[in-house]
Amino acid sequence: LFGLYSVVVIVPLSLMIAGSTWLKNQFATFWWVLPAVVMALLASVAPLIYLAILRRMEGHILKDQRRYHRTLIAASSGMTRIKNIQALCQMIVHVVNRTVQLTHTGLFLYHPDEQRYVLRAVRHRAMMPKELTVEPMDPLIELVQEQRDLVLLDELEAEMDTKRADEHAKRAAWAYSWMRKLEARLIVPSFSNEKLLAFLVLGAKRTGERYTTDDIAIFSALANQGALAIENAMFFEELRSNEAFMIQSEKLASLGQMASGMAHEIHNPLAIISGEAQVYLERFKGQDAKVDAVLLSIIEECQRAADITRRILRFAKPAPSDFVAVDLKATLEESLTLAGYQVRLERVERSVQVMDGLPKVRGNANQLQEVILNLVLNACQAMGEKGGQLKLAASASNGAQVEVTVADTGPGIPPNKLSKVFDPFYTTKDTGTGLGLFVSQRIVKLHGGSIEVASTVGKGTTFT
Repeated sequence: LFGLYSVVVIVPLSLMIAGSTWLKNQFATFWWVLPAVVMALLASVAPLIYLAILRRMEGHILKDQRRYHRTLIAASSGMTRIKNIQALCQMIVHVVNRTVQLTHTGLFLYHPDEQRYVLRAVRHRAMMPKELTVEPMDPLIELVQEQRDLVLLDELEAEMDTKRADEHAKRAAWAYSWMRKLEARLIVPSFSNEKLLAFLVLGAKRTGERYTTDDIAIFSALANQGALAIENAMFFEELRSNEAFMIQSEKLASLGQMASGMAHEIHNPLAIISGEAQVYLERFKGQDAKVDAVLLSIIEECQRAADITRRILRFAKPAPSDFVAVDLKATLEESLTLAGYQVRLERVERSVQVMDGLPKVRGNANQLQEVILNLVLNACQAMGEKGGQLKLAASASNGAQVEVTVADTGPGIPPNKLSKVFDPFYTTKDTGTGLGLFVSQRIVKLHGGSIEVASTVGKGTTFT
């Protein structure tokens, strides 16, 4: 600007000094008019020249910044098209890290089953370990919930210099320490109404530059769009789960009808075989001990098979919609008996411990039996041929609830798989569907209860 206006002044002055004699000869007393006109023209053109130079300089300086702004805006508009939550998280992290050229980036997403924020996607994992999680009551989350805005490391550092001693200052100090540990410079939260759905943790720019107000504005827009995209992906995942659940329910209903028809068909010939054996036993009893033993064996096995068909009929019968008082002790014993028809229990030491005077619970007997049976079968299959101990227990809890535990001494579940056991279609069995525990959890929640799992590798697993 100084150089430009120097030209405006110096050119007319040079014209006046160098050509004053010639100007006086040509224009007499009005010799000064020409330098004045030149100065006026230069002064008029100078602002336009200045603005053109300024635009070119801004375009050169902000070229990279505008490029990644356009990329982030395009990414935010495309996020809502992604229906898979994991793919969405990875896409957000990848685009932000690559476009802004950051040292590292991570995205934490709230996991409703684990009830905490889990690191779902990360770029440059060495800076952020995979198992990193944040509890909802963590001071960092409380600070983000309180501010409902981006958290800058520089601002936290400035707050710490004030040496305040209130709750906000304590949260800020904790967040500052947490961010320094991860070498993070900025936290970008995504809210849905009042709920914190997720937050991005951004490292420093590789260029060493600080985050500008334009950066913060574009990240805020990205966070708002990200919240909508995450909610959209969560909705589609739940829709897929419900669809799979409905399909499986239809299959189970059809299977129940088939089981009911087959049970009737099997029961009739069993009754004939048992009746014939009883007739022959009464007619020839005492003539041959071996024949008597065979006939008795036939009658007992027919009765056992008939008992199985009656249990199948009772189990496959459509569940009534109304809840009634259910005796859990009888349900536990019945489930253990049914399990014996499906897995080998010879090497399993079984025990059922029910407190005296255990109150009945309001619920659906068939559905509760399905839950217990699923847990018992899983425990027996986990222990395998080696066998072990299977303990079923029931006791009153907190006065208004009953607590049931199914514990085994199997190989246990590794910590990295423990959080997935209730996920639909997750299974470690070659022939499993991965729906047993998922359906059990749905049934328990339908009854106003909860189901939890604890496991130690090499010692066993307990479902409560």
